[in-house]
Amino acid sequence: MKEYRYSALSSQGHTVTGIRTAPDRATLAEELLEQGLVMLRSRPTLGSLGHMFSSAGRAGRRELRDFTQHMATCLVAGVPAVTALGDFQQQAAGDFADVVADIRSDVNSGTALDESFARHRYVFGPVYLAMVSAGQRSGNLDAAFEELVSYLEWQDNLRAQTTQALIYPSILIVGIIGLFLLLMLFVVPRFSEMFEEVDFELPAITQRMMELGTFMGHWWWLLALGGFAIWMAVKMATSTERGRYWRDRIVLAVPIIGTFARKLALSRFTKTMSLILASGLDLLRAFDLMQGIVGNSVMARQLALIRQRVATGESLQQAFADADLFPPLVQRLVSVGEKTGSLDTSLQQASATIDREIPRDLKKAFTVFEALIIAILGVMVCVAALSLLMPIMQIKASMT
Repeated sequence: MKEYRYSALSSQGHTVTGIRTAPDRATLAEELLEQGLVMLRSRPTLGSLGHMFSSAGRAGRRELRDFTQHMATCLVAGVPAVTALGDFQQQAAGDFADVVADIRSDVNSGTALDESFARHRYVFGPVYLAMVSAGQRSGNLDAAFEELVSYLEWQDNLRAQTTQALIYPSILIVGIIGLFLLLMLFVVPRFSEMFEEVDFELPAITQRMMELGTFMGHWWWLLALGGFAIWMAVKMATSTERGRYWRDRIVLAVPIIGTFARKLALSRFTKTMSLILASGLDLLRAFDLMQGIVGNSVMARQLALIRQRVATGESLQQAFADADLFPPLVQRLVSVGEKTGSLDTSLQQASATIDREIPRDLKKAFTVFEALIIAILGVMVCVAALSLLMPIMQIKASMT
């Protein structure tokens, strides 16, 4: 599928523009013609290159949340969906405005609202589309958009906590690398020139430090190229399903960090699963969606096995029994929810419990990481100080 920006002529003689995905231009023209639109021109967006650079596909979270809030407010007040879309289109800008205009054009031509949204699945995620579809079928579209508002706000809060967890370690890592490069490329070479004029054997630690500084000074470009090559190799390896699985498996095995990663994935699972089950989506379809939502390939593989076992007739309690990434609390609440017919409520309770634990895990991770960084900095400073001060002390001793 490719993403196209198009302009078309309506039956009233108006020019309509928008962004839509289609296999090719001919299929796009046929789809538009079915809606009474004659395509005038079209061109692929950068999103057709894998949707990596599509500004529409990267619709800002704030834009998406504002749009969802607008739709929820209008639908609860009894405003028709097509009117609500038109109102938001007037206040929106950029590619997201084109997406809204395309949805409105589809709805005006008789296309169901959920089908119109589904044509922009790179803007609206699978959970979003499933909720809109469930709301459309049940006649509770206003409630579906209200639930989506809460879900998007929860996602933003979770993302903010995760970002906060990454900022501090990133600053410390950059500081360590910067200090190391400063020592190797500027400080050590200055002392090396001074020590060359001294006629006595330098300590072994000083010799090793000077050799490392000389090597880095001459071959810094090779080291930079090697680092970039390693980064590209890791990125290419983790772009495959097998690579992502082993990356996530390694992350889960790391103390503290693995615990945080598991709870993050559990939070996504419990919150999203409870939301889409409450909307009326069937259980097997929900498990299919969850595999792409949890953000962890190891957990996604376990969810696929759980789905397979449920499809063969096993209970949720039996299907979750061998899934070690799901703690006893989650398994117990799933079992209770299955027996009482309130699985969505049980998962919502599990989500609330996990969300309370995540800040505590973040604080614990900060404490351990800070201690580790201080230890690394201490070792670096001690080694550098010894390697440079020992020859100076020998020079001073020889002069007295």
